[in-house]
Amino acid sequence: MDQPITINTANKETENQIIKLYFDPRKWSFNKTCKDNVGNRSFITGPDGVLAEGFMIGNWANNWTEIVSETLLLPKNTDCSFTFWLNGGENDRNDEVCRFDVLFNNNFEQRLSYNLNRNYIRPAKKLNGWELYEIPFRTQDNEYTELRFVAQKAYTTILAAKDVSAYAELEDHPDPFEAERPQRHNIIFSDGFPSNNWYSTKSLREKHKQQQTEKKHRNGFHLGSGFPAEAFGVPPIPNGVPPIPNFGPGINMPEVQVAGVDTSKIAASLENLFNRVRQGKYVSIENLEDVMENSSDQAREIIGDATQRLSDALQQVTEEIQANAENQLTAISESLDALSSACDMLEDLDVESFAGNIRVTKGEAEDLDGILSDLTDSISDIAEDLRSDIEEIADHLEELRDSLSM
Repeated sequence: MDQPITINTANKETENQIIKLYFDPRKWSFNKTCKDNVGNRSFITGPDGVLAEGFMIGNWANNWTEIVSETLLLPKNTDCSFTFWLNGGENDRNDEVCRFDVLFNNNFEQRLSYNLNRNYIRPAKKLNGWELYEIPFRTQDNEYTELRFVAQKAYTTILAAKDVSAYAELEDHPDPFEAERPQRHNIIFSDGFPSNNWYSTKSLREKHKQQQTEKKHRNGFHLGSGFPAEAFGVPPIPNGVPPIPNFGPGINMPEVQVAGVDTSKIAASLENLFNRVRQGKYVSIENLEDVMENSSDQAREIIGDATQRLSDALQQVTEEIQANAENQLTAISESLDALSSACDMLEDLDVESFAGNIRVTKGEAEDLDGILSDLTDSISDIAEDLRSDIEEIADHLEELRDSLSM
């Protein structure tokens, strides 16, 4: 695929002895040695909302397409970088070609080749479906340099970009479902992805919403029916937000509030709930099983819903990380510690202490023992599930802290 050499001055900046090159569509053209080139040059609204000129090349078929720069005369043994915005370049079959090549002295066999798909190279920034690349290369003992973009089996758009530093104030906005999709965003679709496929944004949002609902039901994050929470002195839960109070003497409970979780109230609700049972109020052998079952549900709801809210808050921090992320993570960490203390209460609860305050006859004593034994097992299972959820959130929290410190 040799071409006649036309020497041109590179669009470049020099900083710290690195020659910086930038994509200028007006100095690029389709490679005439490729018979099946498809695409066009046009102006496009870029990821920063500014109109810029670029090339859209390739398609979903087998048309091998190349665009090439004018031949650049660069100093020998010099470090260079080439900056551009990229969109698309992947299909859902994982058989596409999306590549950037550097040729010296028209020597195709010794070219430098950079695969720009499947996360082979990490972009400098992700913004509104676009990826900003700054590709480094060294000229070695060469001067005449040609740059190429290659595309096949996927639409690929290359757009003119400023220096990476010009976008420093713009926050990264990666695709929140990136890990699940078989291909990345492509501007040929109105939503960036085909709306009729399973990996469309609408489909994945519905899938995640369903998974969260199933998780809540699986972990029992709901009140049992037929027994009012008010019977335990616990006010109704407004909009699904659990009431939450002061831990008992000797437990230091920080007063923090995040994601609708007021840790100054968590323990008091649990303490109030179990104290009512200990005192024998509203309890007789006839309704003991219902009371125990629903009190367990109430305890699970109080801590479980708070845990879910903290998990959701942590997910939001993950997806929309901001300058104040460390403050948010600290607040979540404090609330998580409070929930862990609440879980300690469940683990340390002495169910046998209820026995002396429950009115039974001699013949019912054996039934009472069985009910209390079942309650012990139930509370143990609740505490084990909640502890697992808390540890999972704590692990995710530490991963985020590690990523922020890098």
